[in-house]
Amino acid sequence: MQCPYCTSADTKVLESRCCDRSLRRRRECLQCANRFTTYERTELNLKVIKKDGREEPFSLEKIQQSIRKACSKSEEETISSILKAVEQQILIKKTSSIKTKDIGKIVLEELKKVDKMAYVRFTSVYKSIHDPKLLEKELQLIV
Repeated sequence: MQCPYCTSADTKVLESRCCDRSLRRRRECLQCANRFTTYERTELNLKVIKKDGREEPFSLEKIQQSIRKACSKSEEETISSILKAVEQQILIKKTSSIKTKDIGKIVLEELKKVDKMAYVRFTSVYKSIHDPKLLEKELQLIV
């Protein structure tokens, strides 16, 4: 790690902490003695396979937007915990590509545990439910 003050590569880690989905490190430059903070986050080289077969890079932000829409007025802490659980489930699969269908299933399972109404909202979009009778069947699954 290069020091932002003197660009020396000779630094040491003073403290490390987990913080959200990243690792926060307090560092000290052994050359100029200045201290600075770095944040490390794992970069996923994961591809998402869309319904039409196209591939695109994995985006946790897209999942977050979908969860936020489904949860509507839920607290940010709840949305964040759901997102962390979804990300963890995806990482457990240890794969280089994942289908949107599989991501949707993971999100549904996590929403079912936390917010039943968000589950119903997400299901209606994810499964393209336009018939009230089909939605009623989905409701029976969570009751």
